[in-house]
This record gives sequence, C-alpha cells and structure tokens, in this order.
Amino acid sequence: MTPPPPAVVVIGESVMDVIADHDGNRSVTPGGSALNVAVALGRLEVPVQFVTALGQDRYGDRIRAHLRAAGTQVVSAEPAGARTSVATATLAADGSATYDLDVTWDLRADVPVAEAGLVHAGSLALFLEPGASRVRELLEAARRRGAVVSLDPNIRPSLLPPRQEVRSRFERLCAHAHIVKLSDEDASWLYPGHAPGDVTGRLLGLGVSLVGLTAGAGGSLLASGAHRVQVPPVAARVVDTIGAGDAYLSGLLRKVLELELADALRGPGAIPADTLRAVGGFAALTAGVTVTRRGADPPALSELGSGIANDH
Repeated sequence: MTPPPPAVVVIGESVMDVIADHDGNRSVTPGGSALNVAVALGRLEVPVQFVTALGQDRYGDRIRAHLRAAGTQVVSAEPAGARTSVATATLAADGSATYDLDVTWDLRADVPVAEAGLVHAGSLALFLEPGASRVRELLEAARRRGAVVSLDPNIRPSLLPPRQEVRSRFERLCAHAHIVKLSDEDASWLYPGHAPGDVTGRLLGLGVSLVGLTAGAGGSLLASGAHRVQVPPVAARVVDTIGAGDAYLSGLLRKVLELELADALRGPGAIPADTLRAVGGFAALTAGVTVTRRGADPPALSELGSGIANDH
C-alpha cells in the first residue's frame, strides 16, 4: 500500500538516547528533538516525512524501526561511513535531565525531500556544520514555493558555536520562518536578561507569524501580531520532561494543519486570540501526556480522546 504524501517534512538529527536515572538504572531509546517531533506527528496521525542522518549500525537500525512504527516515512541522507549520534541523559530526582552529547550532523545534497505544505527543522541541525548550510537551503526553498516553515532552536550549548554566532544564524533563519517554538531556557540562553515578552516581540519583528514560548510547569505563551495568550499546563504527574517540548510542538503543528492556518501564517495579519488558545491547549495536552511517561514517548491521537482532540 502506497503511503499518503506527507503533510509535514521534518528535518534534523537523530540521536540514540542513553538515559541514566538518579537510582543508577540505564535504558536506551531513540531520541533527538527533530526525531521526537516526527514520531509525535506520526502518532498524531499526521503524514510525515523525516529527513535525517543515520549510520548503518545497530543504533541506526533501531531508530529506523522506531520511526516506521510511528508511521513516519524515513529519508536517511547521511554521507558514507557516518555513525549514529548518541546522547546520554542523566535524570535528577525531580525528573529534569542534563545531557552529554556525542553528535555529528551532515546531509547529502542529493537528499530527496518531499514538497509538503509545512516544513519543520530544529535543534542542532540548524547550527552544526556541514549539515546546517544544507538545512538553510531547504528551508529557503520551502519558503519560496509557499510552504509554511517552522523552527525550534532547542539549544544545546555544549555542542554549539559561541552565543553571538548561534543567535545570528538563528535570526537569519527566523526571516524565513512562519512558526518558531522555543523554551524559556532557549530564550534565556539566546537573549540573556530579556523578558519573555521582549523575546517574542523580537522574533515577531523578524517576520515570524506565530511564536510559542514554553516554560514547563509555568505553561506557555503564544504570540501572533498584537495578540498574546498565556496557556496553562495540563496537570500531570511528572515522570520526566524528556521530549515534552517536542510533543508540545507536534501538537501545535497538528492543530495548525487541522485549523487550516497556513494562509493566516503566510499573510500579514495576526492569528486571533481564541485560535491561539485552541492551538496552545492542544499542544499543552500533548506535552502533558508525554511527561507522565519515561523518556520521549508522545501519545497517539486516540489516547487524547476524540472529544478532547476536537475541543482544544
């Protein structure tokens, strides 16, 4: 059976997560910000193509199987001899995570990318060369042909160039983006000393149509034009926070597609406040389920309940 054409193309790194909890237990699971978004979209029944780089090794094989189980079409565009990247996450007693990353990023120029109506790229893939330049070319091409472009910097300082270089690259990419999601930690690193409202205003000033700023237990802020909406988090018993931001973004993107907001995002006007609340509510719900589980394990659409999915 031929899979449906993708509604979303996700571009970014794949990482095998080695998770060590505060009791010394260890587990191994596929991860990486863009991979988590692709898996979450697949589980939310959005046809998605994931463009990534995977080694021909046991970790790469396991990641491919994980993606396909979620219904994600995989395009592995690594150069010959590439290896699969690895991230070690150490969990504190409160479920928060610190990371030790061994990641490389490259993308062949001949990678076949579908012409979906929405293209998302995120995290290290935006900043690590030599692959970052190819990602920028793909995003610029997507914008030129009328696709909605989404970004999530998902900052990992230990693997990135100096802050000023990262911020400059990020803001150049924002000039081609309609949607930008970032966490309060991302915002604090990129713009130290700036209030959340100042950060969202700066990104909107660069031409972004919709900014989502997440703050964990503090909920999230959605901004479009002059509209600002504070979205509370979903009450949940937190096991860990791995993948929560990626799940939030996947919920946001699904709702953007469901509400057919592409024209509004491409136009000069703002998205209305009630629409922002609907988008943010569904995104928060998707993240709220994810934090109740160990590792990046976003929910299927059926787990959210048809009524909830339609009402948020």
